[in-house]
Amino acid sequence: MTTPPDETIIDALDRADASLLARRLDARTCPPELLGRMVRHPAPRIRHLGLTLLTERADIPGIPDSGGGGGDAAGAGHLALVARLLPDSPGASPEESLLLAGIHARLVARKPGHRLPDWRAAALPARARIAWLRAEILGDPTVLRTEPAGEPLYRAVRESAAAGAHRPDRLVAELVDTGDPVLGTEALRLAREGLHAGLLAPAFVRGRLVRLLDSPDPDVVTDVLRELAEPWAAVAPWTHNR
Repeated sequence: MTTPPDETIIDALDRADASLLARRLDARTCPPELLGRMVRHPAPRIRHLGLTLLTERADIPGIPDSGGGGGDAAGAGHLALVARLLPDSPGASPEESLLLAGIHARLVARKPGHRLPDWRAAALPARARIAWLRAEILGDPTVLRTEPAGEPLYRAVRESAAAGAHRPDRLVAELVDTGDPVLGTEALRLAREGLHAGLLAPAFVRGRLVRLLDSPDPDVVTDVLRELAEPWAAVAPWTHNR
């Protein structure tokens, strides 16, 4: 439930008093219109506080922001409201950009069709670009087909988790299909995560790991063989050629 802001809050916002706002505001009850003003405020400290509160709000499932409701509908409405409050830009500073990338990464996993701002056209530092690339991959793993191999891509994938992907099965499949040994290692890691979290079926994981046996990296092949020797992989008899 949200509560309307009192005059003290409005006055603190007008004066850009970030300290008072930080003491008085709570992500769960802060009115959406106030959050919207904060994330677009001319003062960097207020924008940063607004984005911090919005990050916390994105992690609170199903706040009935308008009109109540429950279940999946309330959760979808909550995520839609968080998305509407976001600015159209990837951030005016590296710190803001990292916060925004984190919020968008949360949304792409839970809100189908969520679109990112045009972060590639912005002059962002490497750390922020990696965070945005991670968000893009979590929402649309087909990006891996065109993204050039290199440390930014490797770091973006290393910082990803199976539970953070909109479709963890597609993410693992696309990583395997790259044929890149580094991304193959990450595919194995994410497959394990998805398997043990109940996000991926054993038969699917086994099928993708068998594909990794063609990796040119002997370490990847060795790790895959160890994993395929685990009891979970005995979902069906191996054929003679395997």
